Amino acid sequence: MRLERVHFLAHGAARPEELPEEGWREVALPHQWSLEGLEAEVGWYRLALPEGGPRRFLRSFGDYYQEAWVGGTYLGRHEGYFFPWLLELPPGRELLLRVSAPKEPLGVWPRFKRQIKGVFGQHDCRPGGTTERGQERGTGGLWGGVEVFFREGVALLGLTHRLHPQPGGWRLLVRLLVDAPRAFREPLRLRLLPENFPGEALERELFLEGEAGRAWREVVWDLPGMPLWEVWERGFPHLFRLEAEVLGARLSAPLGFRTVELDGEGWLLLNGRRLFLRGTNIIPTQWLSAYTEDLAQRDVALLKEANLNAVRVHAHVTHPAFYRACDREGVLVWQDFPLQWGYAADEAFAGEALRQVRAMVEHLGAHPSLYLWCAQNEPTHNRHLLGPLLAAELRAQDPTRPAKEASDFREHPYPGWYWGHYRDFLALPGAPLPSEFGAQALPRAELLRRVLGEAAWPPRWEVYAYHNFQPHETFRVAGVEVGGSLEEFVENSQAYQARLLEFAIHAYRRGKGRVVGYFQFMFVEPWEGITWAVVDVERVPKRGYHALKESSSPVLISLVPYRERMEVGGPPLQEAWLISDLERPLSLRVHLFLEGPQDLSLYEEEVALAPGEARRFFSLGELWESPLEVQARFLPLEEALRKLPPGVYRLVGEAWEGERLWSRQEVALEYLSPLLPGGVAW
Repeated sequence: MRLERVHFLAHGAARPEELPEEGWREVALPHQWSLEGLEAEVGWYRLALPEGGPRRFLRSFGDYYQEAWVGGTYLGRHEGYFFPWLLELPPGRELLLRVSAPKEPLGVWPRFKRQIKGVFGQHDCRPGGTTERGQERGTGGLWGGVEVFFREGVALLGLTHRLHPQPGGWRLLVRLLVDAPRAFREPLRLRLLPENFPGEALERELFLEGEAGRAWREVVWDLPGMPLWEVWERGFPHLFRLEAEVLGARLSAPLGFRTVELDGEGWLLLNGRRLFLRGTNIIPTQWLSAYTEDLAQRDVALLKEANLNAVRVHAHVTHPAFYRACDREGVLVWQDFPLQWGYAADEAFAGEALRQVRAMVEHLGAHPSLYLWCAQNEPTHNRHLLGPLLAAELRAQDPTRPAKEASDFREHPYPGWYWGHYRDFLALPGAPLPSEFGAQALPRAELLRRVLGEAAWPPRWEVYAYHNFQPHETFRVAGVEVGGSLEEFVENSQAYQARLLEFAIHAYRRGKGRVVGYFQFMFVEPWEGITWAVVDVERVPKRGYHALKESSSPVLISLVPYRERMEVGGPPLQEAWLISDLERPLSLRVHLFLEGPQDLSLYEEEVALAPGEARRFFSLGELWESPLEVQARFLPLEEALRKLPPGVYRLVGEAWEGERLWSRQEVALEYLSPLLPGGVAW
């Protein structure tokens, strides 16, 4: 049974006898005390325990250390926030849980951290960012709640699996965590049930046996060919529920029949077929206790609406609801281990990281949406010490998925934000799989006024900085103007983010082959911050969301203008591309035209596109080199361009399949009066 209400006291006592009698108050689980405005590092929970047996266990999710007492007897200590503490409870009516999430002292923090919390420990998207206030509003508490359950002598505590294809079907390695006081041989019942589609259940009965103690036990179940789990854009994510029952105790785990691997060019092969990854990074929230199934479903719906087929859970393990939603909806997950930047270099930390890597595989490995493990994000001095060790362990624990040593700075290009200009994306930095790129953008003005109060306008920059705003990058690199009002500042900021994302993603899409996918940074704001997210903390899209959505269409038209400003008569277009991520051939009606002081149709043709093809269907350079009879087709267009009135125009491209508009792109350009008589010649 799940415990819904407990008593809580924020107090730094080390042992129960140091606690006061007064001051306890009832709180609802799950619970994180910073959401109540408390800056405590230690919180105590007093739980009334239900009776039952013959064996009684606790399953709790807490951040970051937990210690437990029943009747004055100390039961032990747990380290790690994202996987459960499974603890057998002795007789007694009351449990005391001490949960601590201490701030790491300067000198340890930020380069030699010891708590494996990733973005929840240090990040530029949490309260205070990378400043000395960056550990404020911490994540301590029982974020996932507490469950007390009862078992027979041979106790079933955990269930996961590994799936291997074989000729004509699948071999399923079922892994069961069993706690037994003696050697045992007990009946085991397995069931496989369709979860999100109609179908028949499969059952298998066999025996589970092992020695005394707590350990993972394994049985093999051979299965026939099954409906596949697929990404949403090219099939249905057939999801099953695997159930295991021992002595009346039943556990379940998700299961989807699919294979994932990387080929020699870096492409993801899902079910043996290449998939171009259109993705983003996500930190859904800074406080997991406030995240719900409904929020997870809403976030994944927004991902799909943005035409994304993959998401990277960035430098942390997030709420279980998010993985469940990705399983159901057919969205692939790149999963980071919770290491962000620098950590301790000693043997003790390496050993603890290895223990928690194993726990991550056990905790998340059943999810079919999860396709890749990654050991570290942007490591510093640990890059070539810790990364290879953890990646090797990930591969050993889960040979069914690829594992990366790190997502490092080489694949995190930020032209137009930290350096250079966004036009530098033409060089395809971070290829073949850029896993972070983007720019900050302010959320809407109404939200900023509500969150920042009087500091919103005129801006008090120290308050903006606490909320993650980066002034140097905004003003000196991106060249964003503050403007004369908060609304104007928001508009300028969001317009720049949208422009950069459109430019970058179009460049990567045109480079398909040299590029095998992309992961924009990032999707939603995890708190009331000013970040790289394209959706604010209340799930209201910024302009960057629409740029991400349009640029990530499975079928994309991409225009490269000749110039942004030119004399009347100049060619508006340098190149035009069509890119398809679909597995079928396409016949597309392409229309290119100018809208402005005078509208003008430029090009209208049927273009055939092979499955998965990226094709340049127009090139000004090739036109100049073409036979005269081909060039003659464009002479009336050249004459019409010379007659255009000067002004601001939109170069528009549309790609239609029948009545379906797959993609539309608009590019702003300006025609100027000729400086010399006669205008310009192509």
